[in-house]
Amino acid sequence: MQATVTKPQWLRYAHRCSVIPRRYISTKYLQHRVNLWNIEKEKQAKITRELFDKKKIEVSLPDGSVKTVDAGVTTPLDIAAGISRSLAKDAVIAKVNETTLWDMSRPLVDNCALQICKYDPNDEDIHDTFWHSSAHLLGSALETKFGDNVLLCDGPSLKDRGFFYEFLLLKNSSILDQQLADPKSNRDKVRELLQSKDVEYLGEQDLPEIVKFMNKGMSQKSPFERLVVDRAFATSLFEANPFKLHYINNVPEDSPITLYKCGDFIDLCRGPHVAHTGQIRSFDLLKAASAHWLPEMSESSQIPQALNRIYGISFQNPQGLKAWRETMEEAKKRDHRVIGKAQSLFTFHPWSPGSTFMLPHGTRIAHKLANFIRQEYNRFGYDEVMSPLIYKKELWETSGHWENYKEDMFVVQGGASEAASSGHGCCGDAGEDTFGLKPMNCPGHCLIFDSTVRSYRDLPIRLADFSPLHRNEASGALSGLTRVRKFHQDDAHIFCADSQIFSEISNTLSFVERVYSIFKFPHYDYTLSTRPSNFIGEVAEWDRAEDALKKALNDTGRSWTIKEGDGAFYGPKIDIMVRDALQRVHQTATIQLDFQLPRRFNLHYHGEDEKLHTPVIIHRAILGSIERMMAILIEHTSGKWPFWLSPRQAMVCPVGGPESVEYAKTVKARLSDPTPENHFHVDVNTSRSTLNKMVREAQLSQYNFILVVGEKERNDNTVTVRARDGKILGVKSIEEVQEMFHSLNMNFD
Repeated sequence: MQATVTKPQWLRYAHRCSVIPRRYISTKYLQHRVNLWNIEKEKQAKITRELFDKKKIEVSLPDGSVKTVDAGVTTPLDIAAGISRSLAKDAVIAKVNETTLWDMSRPLVDNCALQICKYDPNDEDIHDTFWHSSAHLLGSALETKFGDNVLLCDGPSLKDRGFFYEFLLLKNSSILDQQLADPKSNRDKVRELLQSKDVEYLGEQDLPEIVKFMNKGMSQKSPFERLVVDRAFATSLFEANPFKLHYINNVPEDSPITLYKCGDFIDLCRGPHVAHTGQIRSFDLLKAASAHWLPEMSESSQIPQALNRIYGISFQNPQGLKAWRETMEEAKKRDHRVIGKAQSLFTFHPWSPGSTFMLPHGTRIAHKLANFIRQEYNRFGYDEVMSPLIYKKELWETSGHWENYKEDMFVVQGGASEAASSGHGCCGDAGEDTFGLKPMNCPGHCLIFDSTVRSYRDLPIRLADFSPLHRNEASGALSGLTRVRKFHQDDAHIFCADSQIFSEISNTLSFVERVYSIFKFPHYDYTLSTRPSNFIGEVAEWDRAEDALKKALNDTGRSWTIKEGDGAFYGPKIDIMVRDALQRVHQTATIQLDFQLPRRFNLHYHGEDEKLHTPVIIHRAILGSIERMMAILIEHTSGKWPFWLSPRQAMVCPVGGPESVEYAKTVKARLSDPTPENHFHVDVNTSRSTLNKMVREAQLSQYNFILVVGEKERNDNTVTVRARDGKILGVKSIEEVQEMFHSLNMNFD
């Protein structure tokens, strides 16, 4: 499901929901859910009492104390209340055994270490929980206002962006009565509802009224309660909501389903949640949009299928909401799409959606980033290669991408060329073949590794590649430079022995540390994702690899977190999370171990024992994609590029007659010397404007330095130097300016 920015024509003129008289709204299906919940809750409470009858468990607290409590009865909230009233009031969520998030109202069932967490805006887990709970508060407000007329679909939290809930709003819930008596499939019922003309659509003017219902729900301080049920019970609970039944039917029949309740609102949810709705003290609804439920029904279809989607944001106090609004205003000013257009860095065209046209000044930045990484490759021992853009289907079948990634690839049908059919081509093919544009470089690098006999003496082999990659992103997901279809990645693959994993991971982390310190990111963290339940390979192999990664992370001296079971099936990975000047978090670099791809390509090297061994592959990217890193840096710096990256390093402003203009051009020529160490991006303002206007224009265009030249400077072969911020650095010779610029480049300033 993907949000659409522009509402289709039929939606723009749709009937508005605010006219629905509340006295006509039915709540029988909502009440049916509450009744079933109460019966099931009482039933489970009895079973729990019998199961944990008088069983005691020990709970260890961060201060070293240990509390003996009743299993299946005592909750983290009970323990918090036993410590202090203020802790019980402010506690938002608990952590069990350091990594498992736990509801404050959920009984503890075994010996454990318990951490009680207050609201912390910098804690990703707490923020995610807080916003997810806020989505439930929004869902509760919608059901309170619209009763059975609203069919809720999905209501997740959004990383760094709050939450949303999407839903279908009916003019009359009688259609649900008809559907319950209808034997047609749930999918057909969804289609029928989406195609119905008896639906309502929200506008921005409806949001204040919904906020009132959210405020009422917040003031009630309804606790979040949890039940685990089977699929049959969940089906009966949501029998009148085919959207929820869609989610339920996707759960394996023998798998448990988790439900949460706050007030009379009940929803499917894995949780966890905050203690009660009263902790969500400050919130706002940001916009009403539309969302498509069935992707296969194209937007050009004549069949309406848009759901309502409401976006919101929330914090524990008004100060948090105020600070967020200020940050959002600043983010609008820093939007890389706005600055990119203002600085003529890049553009797009509908005839090539998702593919960037890098303009001259943007190309300068992209080249600087790539060349910077190339210099570091020499420092860290990489060999750069150039690999094909397109491969036959057989390669992707061997790598597994054809089975698991085909929908995200661009597939091309190719036929034999005239040269091939006549025998004049080097590698002629008969008939048509199916090809795929490469979405990643790893399979091609496997072919390079396999192109010759390898020995343990050759390892590690570090292959780097800047070749363009193509991924068939959905049109609705495309966004500036951050989500594109064609991009360039500082992609590299390390082929090494098991015994070299630790040293190669350490080397790669050192690479990350150097690059990110040069970019002057204020903060970044590492996340280690470990063996998932569907892993392939030997447990011992995974354990050795994870131990090596943990040791390498510890040696960095930086904080890192662990995501148990979140690794790919073929190996553990490290993600690098960067926090920019606006304190937004971006996942950029990644370091991924891969035990399986070398086996799929039957890669081997001759070991010291004269036997054949399979290498391990380390996939790694430091920048991620150059395009996305450019977007992050634009917004991080607000377009005020550091000198070494700047596409506009100096503007020469002549004051006086034609002689000054000619001297300005001489200064530009001297500073734009073809030799790399003395080549800087310098322009001349020949507009004959006033000095103040020329300086102001240069500052707005984000030139790092303004070089003023007049008769005196021409006679003395000097320039008067001003910094971008207006500070006057004085009169310097051209040689001194070259030396200053060279020093700034060398020191990445």
